[in-house]
Amino acid sequence: MTNEDIDTYVRTLLEQNFDCDTSILNNETNLFETYDLDSIDAVDLIVEVQKKYEVSLSAEDFKGIRNYGELIDVITKAVAKAN
Repeated sequence: MTNEDIDTYVRTLLEQNFDCDTSILNNETNLFETYDLDSIDAVDLIVEVQKKYEVSLSAEDFKGIRNYGELIDVITKAVAKAN
């Protein structure tokens, strides 16, 4: 699983489940401010990522994440660790 594969999946997830316009998304994009996501959305995102990649992620893993690049890094590390 590459970083690009994870990026593609998360972009699709944001578009389909959260109605986010990912055309403006970059590594510095603040997910909470730009897309008005809240903690419930973050939990939903965690659950979907866990299902897709069969990894265990905690809310603690996501606690300090504020931008898209950080999100992708956390998911990539979890997937690498699980494999």
